[in-house]
Amino acid sequence: MVTFVDPHAPTLGSTVGAWLILGRIDSGSYGVVYRARRADDPKSPPVALKLAKQPGDPRFEREAELLQRVRHLGVPCYEDSGEWVSPGGYHHPYIVMELVEGFTLYDWFREQQRSNQDVLQVLVQVAQGLVAVHAQGFVHRDVKGDNIRVTPEGRAVLVDFGAGWYPGARPLTDTVAPPGTTPYRAPELLRFMWRFRKNYEARWQARASDDLYSLGVTAYRLVTGTYPPPVTETGDENGEPRKLLRPSELATVAPQLEAIILPLLSEDAAARGTSVELAQATERAAQQGGLEAERPILPTPAASPMEEGTPSSASCWSSSSSPPSGRPSTVSKRRDARDGFPAWLSAGIAAMAGSMLMGVFTELWHLEHAPREDWRSAEEWPPPAIETPDAGVAEEVLLSVEQSPSSISSAYPVVGLPMPKTPQPGQKKPPCLPEYELEALGACWAVFKKEPPCGSGGYEYDGKCVRASFDAPRLPTSGEP
Repeated sequence: MVTFVDPHAPTLGSTVGAWLILGRIDSGSYGVVYRARRADDPKSPPVALKLAKQPGDPRFEREAELLQRVRHLGVPCYEDSGEWVSPGGYHHPYIVMELVEGFTLYDWFREQQRSNQDVLQVLVQVAQGLVAVHAQGFVHRDVKGDNIRVTPEGRAVLVDFGAGWYPGARPLTDTVAPPGTTPYRAPELLRFMWRFRKNYEARWQARASDDLYSLGVTAYRLVTGTYPPPVTETGDENGEPRKLLRPSELATVAPQLEAIILPLLSEDAAARGTSVELAQATERAAQQGGLEAERPILPTPAASPMEEGTPSSASCWSSSSSPPSGRPSTVSKRRDARDGFPAWLSAGIAAMAGSMLMGVFTELWHLEHAPREDWRSAEEWPPPAIETPDAGVAEEVLLSVEQSPSSISSAYPVVGLPMPKTPQPGQKKPPCLPEYELEALGACWAVFKKEPPCGSGGYEYDGKCVRASFDAPRLPTSGEP
């Protein structure tokens, strides 16, 4: 867990502004979210208070600005904002908003079997939320499953606007890449980053079509359990667009839902339409219903594995704009994991008994060739999301990128991060291993690629791609293996 710059943090029963801290809900790269209520009113409903880990974090200014200007059921209701002065004298911005309880989108889908109609109902609400956001000139810039929450009543809410953009907002980064998460970046944005990776003055101009593509990736991953294939700098070897499997080839996706998802993944930004057009099309598809829409979404044998309430404040919404009651899931039966071990696992164990090296190769071969339905249970589909932002303003974000899942970063090559001005905490000091490392900034850096672009978490230095090196921990000499 990333700690505060200031070691002091609000404790249970302390106050932040006019708000009493009731407990901690979650912690992310940039802030800690607390459950709170008004300190002067014990009967006031609970709210979410998000406090910055870094003093003066500009993300909180952006989020407060958006929440105050966008009043919509698809966006958390704004309550308050200000600065908390720590005992050490540091000023940490905070935002108080409606407490949206429920699941993240991907967890909501895994919680029980969902039908095509269930997914359409959620996408309608997210699209309508984007309409309200885009109408105010805002772009979210990090639309993904982890930033969409679904309440037990079925209300879908777009959250975490700290990486958002609007005209006149203070810059968050000094790099070509804006904040975001690589697999969800629009093709034109990625190609801009590749083209200008050495031009430190170039900046991508955020646009609404970026959010629409991100929502397309989110929906595709939601129903298929995998990301769309990554885009390349200029297309494939023949200059043709990437080959995208239709969602219905990977899962039991109804035609009306597929017709919503595919245009959003177009490499032509204009073909994605507008958020208004998306909301209208999704609403029509949800209203049409039909037997196909009632079918649960389940993986097909062709599917491939993934890489790695009512608003709390009565002042938020009037009775005339109460949140949707939601639609009960068409299928409420939980997925049952298949019994027994996959065939390839037994073969791998048998081979390893004879030879460790041969066992490794045997297991890998079977993993590649085993029938899909033999090794992926319905309970595991889709697997949990592990998604890390790959551009941000604080050092801890760069550290979190360093630990991003290789399965994601390798599939979505992006420009490397500029070299930091100082080594990372705990980084290995010289002497460096000459075969694998180079020395820079008084520290050792592992060379992991010869030619940029370096990908998510990589730094470009002297024409090489490097990562911070750390001394390996000593292995224990006793105890359990």
